[in-house]
This record gives sequence, structure tokens and C-alpha cells, in this order.
Amino acid sequence: MPTSETIRDRARARLRSAPHAERTRRLPSAARIVVGGELLSSIGTGTTVPFLLVYLDEVCRTPDGVVGLLLVARALVALAGATLGGVLCDRIGPKAVVVAALAVTAVCSVGMATSASPLPGGAAMLAHTVAFTVLAPALDAMLAQAAPGPVRQAAFAWRNTAVNLGGALGAAAASVTLVVLGTGSGLTMLYVLDALSFAGFALLLALRVASFARPAAPQGKEPAGPRAVGPGGGYATAVADPVLRRICLLVGFTVAAGFAQLQIGLPALATADGTQAALGWMFAAFMVTSAVLQIPVERRLPGRSRASVLAAALTCMALAWTVIAVSHHPSPVILAVAAAIFAVGGTLFSPVPPTLVNDIAPSALLGRYNGAHMLAWTGGFTVGAAATSTLLAAGALRALFPVCAAALALTAGFLWHRRRRYLPVPLMRIPVATPQQPLPKDSAS
Repeated sequence: MPTSETIRDRARARLRSAPHAERTRRLPSAARIVVGGELLSSIGTGTTVPFLLVYLDEVCRTPDGVVGLLLVARALVALAGATLGGVLCDRIGPKAVVVAALAVTAVCSVGMATSASPLPGGAAMLAHTVAFTVLAPALDAMLAQAAPGPVRQAAFAWRNTAVNLGGALGAAAASVTLVVLGTGSGLTMLYVLDALSFAGFALLLALRVASFARPAAPQGKEPAGPRAVGPGGGYATAVADPVLRRICLLVGFTVAAGFAQLQIGLPALATADGTQAALGWMFAAFMVTSAVLQIPVERRLPGRSRASVLAAALTCMALAWTVIAVSHHPSPVILAVAAAIFAVGGTLFSPVPPTLVNDIAPSALLGRYNGAHMLAWTGGFTVGAAATSTLLAAGALRALFPVCAAALALTAGFLWHRRRRYLPVPLMRIPVATPQQPLPKDSAS
């Protein structure tokens, strides 16, 4: 039986180790700079993304038929941009791609601000989409490099918080700007501010973050996936990784049945019911819930099964669409409640796939692995938008949400059932940050 002195010594040791353990969960300075830059650029993006159709219609005077063609072209160039971003990231490094893509995106935002007709406005929008989707996989790779090991998932959680918080602040700023300046002058000002946010992010990274090689995995080994990657390795080699295929398939499905319907299906349903004025509150509920819950939720996940966390995320999304499905005419309150429930699922889901992708990516294919992940997101949105458009044209949009709820619930059940076999053993659980043991004094140099 331990003596009182032994118990007291153990308690003191725990108290001494607690601050050090807490420090190991803090993000490295480079990761904090990347997340801070994402907050800045998300404020700019939040001012413009909700008003893209308004920009094409009221500023550029684009005919409805041309708007439809531009949206289809935008989806196609997004796929091309994500593919190109992965290749460039592997060839010239994430930082160079990120800084260049941010600069090009800023120039394209200026082009949108100065366009007043369909041709230059549409061309600037498509170029902006290409630059933004080239940026995405390189930015994921750069954040993964800046936050290796157990803090990587926390870094992606903080990034998700920054994106949602920035989007909420940007949307609020956009609403005030449009009320004060009107649609024409207001949108021009918003795209100028968007350009400044991207330029500021590029300058911050160029001056404060050094280029660095991808850190080695624990014990100096690559985690999972194809290990022997020669100079000729490319997307074909990445796609040959069964773990990456599994992750991308899940991401594409979740985006199509979940995130795409939040951004496309739910607004279409609200517009059909004449409650589109409530969309601002709905998106505010989603972004605020995400920003408030992301980090508290993330702090409780280390040590848990990743498949179980993903199953819980999809269950929340299924519950959100069930709320919509049982409401014949969703009121503003119902829309906001559903969006908040969906946001809980989003906080569980969003940090897991990019962390896994970067954990399994061989150094030579870091960009292509992140490019494949981005392609899964983009492809999921394309499939989700196509399904929504088809049901909307057939007058059967209300059938969308029961189907999506059932599909998400069934997939959640599958993940829970396979929680001990869905991922390889080294990747099964979210890693716990543990304090590193100090070197002995006589071995320090």
C-alpha cells in the first residue's frame, strides 16, 4: 500500500507534468501563422461567396442561361485546379504554390471588382476558381508540415474554426456594406476587400514562414499507404493506396449528401417555400456553432477511434436532415436548428480526413494526396449539386432530405460496425499528445 509520502510525490509529479503536456498540444508558430492567415482570407471570402449569383446578375448583367453555363464551367475548372495544385505542390513545394496562388487569387478578385459585363466578369470568376482550388491542397500540405504528429488534427480543427469564424465576420461585414453602399458599389468594394485579404495572407506567409521539408513520421517511418515512391510516382500511385481511396470515397459521399445540401439543397428548398430571407440566420447558426464548438470538441477526441468519431459526425448530419424532412414547410427557426445540428457533425468530421490524408502521404506525393482529397470534396459538391438540380427540375426536391438522411445514417452504422477494422491499426485512434521526456544532463550537447 503506498504511503502518504508516495501519494504526495505522485500528485506533485502530475502537477509538474500538466503544464508541459498542455504545451505539447499548442500549435507551433508556423501553424499559428497559417491558421491566422486563413482567418484573414476567410473574412474576405465570407464577404463575397454568398453573393456570387448576385454579382453575375446585377453587376455583370449576365443572362440566366449564361449563368448556368458558368456554374458548370466553374465546377469543371475546380476539378482541374485541385489536380494541378497537387502536382505543383510536389514539384516546387507547398509554400511556393500557396504564396503564388494567393497572389493570383487576389489579382482575380480585383478583376471581378472592375468587371461590369458578362465576358470579363465570367473570365475573372473562372480564373479565381482555378487559383483558389490550386491553393487548397497546397495549403493543407503546408499546415500539415507546420503541425506534425499529435498536434496535426488540432491544427486542422483550429483551421476549421478560423474558416467559420472568418466567414461569419465576412458575411456580417458584407451585409453592412451592401446596406450602406447598395448592391453595385457595395459588391465592388467587397471584391476589393477580398483581394486585400488574400494579398495580406500571401505577404504574411512570405515574410514569416520559412520553407521546410516534410518532417519524418514517428520512428522515421512513413505511416501507411504505398511506401516505395520513385520519381515517376503520380496520381496513379496515390490512387493505388487503399486507405486513401477509402478516405476519399467517404469524403465525396459526405460532401454530396451533407455539405453540398447545406449550401445548395437547403437554400433551394427555402427559396421554393418563400423563406429565403431566413438563409442568413441559417448560415449564421452553422458558422457560429462550428466556431464555438470546434476546439472544445477537439480537446475531447484524442484517444478515441477515428471511425467512431466519423460515425458520430454522420449521425448528426442525418439528424439535421431528418429535422428538415419531417417539417413540411421549414420555418426560419427549423432551418437554424437543422444548421446548428449539422454544424456539430461538421466539427467532428472536418479535421479527421485531412489529418489522415497527411498522416498516410509519402513525402514525394504529399501534394497529390492532398489534391486527391480536394478532388473528393469538389467531386462530392458536383454530384450533390447535380442531384439537387435534377430533383428540383422534377418538382421532387422534398425527397432529397429523407434520402440523404437515410444514406448518412446507414453509412454511420457501417462505420460504427467497422470501427476496429476501417483503418489500419496505427491510424485507428486519434493520437494523444504526450510530454516528451527531457534528455539526461550528461547526454545533452
